[in-house]
Amino acid sequence: MAFFVALDRWLVRLYVICGYLAAFLLVSMGVFIVASIITRLMGTYIPGLTEYSGYAMAGTGFLALAYTFQNHGHIRVGLLLNALHGRNRHFAQIWCLLAASAFSTFLGFYMVRMTYVSYQLEDRSEGADAILLWIPQTMPAFGAAVLAVCIVHNLIKALVSGTPREENEEVKPAEMAGDT
Repeated sequence: MAFFVALDRWLVRLYVICGYLAAFLLVSMGVFIVASIITRLMGTYIPGLTEYSGYAMAGTGFLALAYTFQNHGHIRVGLLLNALHGRNRHFAQIWCLLAASAFSTFLGFYMVRMTYVSYQLEDRSEGADAILLWIPQTMPAFGAAVLAVCIVHNLIKALVSGTPREENEEVKPAEMAGDT
């Protein structure tokens, strides 16, 4: 049992780390855009800044998914679930988590596969910098894989505990980091 508690804490920490990485990439995207604007005003051109900001945006979006899901930030089927009570509500929540697990696992698998194929083929971007595409594809693929793990993690917790965490249940920062 102690192993599963430790695993749960470790996974929650992973989701928080992904949230921090997403925030870092969001700031990086802003820096790339500002640097691009400033260098163009100065009459110089740094190749790839526009592409790098796009890569940072993709990484931000995917890395933030697991953190947001864990903290109930995604739009959910709350209208339907709030109308249900007891056993029906529990079954509806399990069904939703099963469907989300299937879709997110499919997405995560093919994102990782796409990145691996880009690595094998040494695929390069068409931008001025011609960067190897597997490098910027790694963050979105990792984010999609972590989202799949997060949803399956929540599904298993719901099945074991009997009820998933309620939508309005507050998550404290110490709890998110696993320091409880």
